[in-house]
Amino acid sequence: MTEYDILCSILNRHFLAQSQDIMIETKGRIKPQRVTIDGSGRNNLTWTLYKFEMDDCNFLPFFANQDGAPEGLCKFCDYVLIVEASLKTYVMLIEMKRGQSNEAEKQLYASETFMNYVFATANRLHKDFDSAQFNSSGVILRKIKLKQNISPKITTKMYNVDLRQNYIPYESYGIFPIAQFLNR
Repeated sequence: MTEYDILCSILNRHFLAQSQDIMIETKGRIKPQRVTIDGSGRNNLTWTLYKFEMDDCNFLPFFANQDGAPEGLCKFCDYVLIVEASLKTYVMLIEMKRGQSNEAEKQLYASETFMNYVFATANRLHKDFDSAQFNSSGVILRKIKLKQNISPKITTKMYNVDLRQNYIPYESYGIFPIAQFLNR
């Protein structure tokens, strides 16, 4: 069992995105931001897309959500994309934004904290219940701000993603090329 398989077995299937190939952000928008996941450029890619809707259900039920709760307590990114490529597991935390926003980074860091909890849970299951061994140091985590670009010209030029960044801003005209975010 790979780290990809273990993570997908831990996360509740209730949170699987409606489409595994399209990310849509509709909150407060007249026209939704729609991004298609492009798996070309690498062979043998497998992915699972999760969307943790904070409005639809109480995703973090043990946190206070009433007035007086600490600001940002229940923040989370729009999507979690778990990818397996060449037996490596990638967790991509994706926050979709149209314009300038300082909130994206905060949401991504909050989501990273949650994923570290999921990693710790996988390690605990192995230790306490002899389940499959999970190597969290082998999982590559990417925090990505997926900004909408209204010009299709961005799709005609290939621009390199700096994978050394702790937080990756990426402009897209409706395409999210997974291969750009994998180790080369």
